[in-house]
Amino acid sequence: MTAVVRESPSAPVGERPTRHGPIAQLLIAWSPLSVILVAYVVAQWISDPLGTGDGAATNRVGAPLHVAAPARGDEALFGTVPTVWLQARLGTGTAHWYDAVGAVVYLTHFVAIPLLTAVAWFRWRERFRGWIVAVLTMTLVGTVTYVAWPAAPPWLASEHGVIGDVDRTSSLGWEWLHLDVVARLTEGGQGDSNPVAAMPSLHAAAALLVALFAWPSVSRWARAALLAYALAMAAVLVQTGEHYVVDVLAGWAVAVAGVVAGAFATSALASRSSPPAAPPVVPSSPSTERGVP
Repeated sequence: MTAVVRESPSAPVGERPTRHGPIAQLLIAWSPLSVILVAYVVAQWISDPLGTGDGAATNRVGAPLHVAAPARGDEALFGTVPTVWLQARLGTGTAHWYDAVGAVVYLTHFVAIPLLTAVAWFRWRERFRGWIVAVLTMTLVGTVTYVAWPAAPPWLASEHGVIGDVDRTSSLGWEWLHLDVVARLTEGGQGDSNPVAAMPSLHAAAALLVALFAWPSVSRWARAALLAYALAMAAVLVQTGEHYVVDVLAGWAVAVAGVVAGAFATSALASRSSPPAAPPVVPSSPSTERGVP
């Protein structure tokens, strides 16, 4: 006879019993992330006609490719394009230790969201729904912007002659680590991705989202590490030619929007699951206690 596990509707999410083992629970926790893949595929299909700026004049919703505008934004902030400035001083055509650090930091983007999703499910279950809302808000805002305002990253703008020499070097560090197979996998994935999905930078957004969401639940040292991670990701994205600084700033704004949406969802869930307040007790008057009408 199979035992039925019953749960109280008013019990906090993290305290409800479950019949599922840890692997099944992990798959359940990750299932909402499938929305990210769907959003990326749809955005890429809409952007496909643009190619790398050598295709149609607009994407499938009539939006043109913006090549110069992001570069002008960086120039307005810094007087130059930081990516061009950095690569002129650090890019020698051969791999260095800092390229290896950059390659590893760049690759963490693909594991950071699933990893924190697992942590939120197993350790911070009462915050899990807020985390999912934050991630999906970030993703949907980012992909809608890709479609409405497709933008060329620095390496592509350089190919069009809009800015100085910039190479796409986010996989270069794997050569220094003698992991050429990882470099080939990274380059293959980049070749199949949307080349005009640059504004906002969801790499930068995801790194800051992880830091902001985990912040209330971790130690002081962990907070410092998370902040360093978000800043390191931003520096790597700019130095490797993947994004402009304005792309990073826009990504950070999207991350903040995701955190706000997640906090609202968590608050709404907490208020809905709280038991109703007991009615106030009205003390009886002395005359009532004596039976006087």
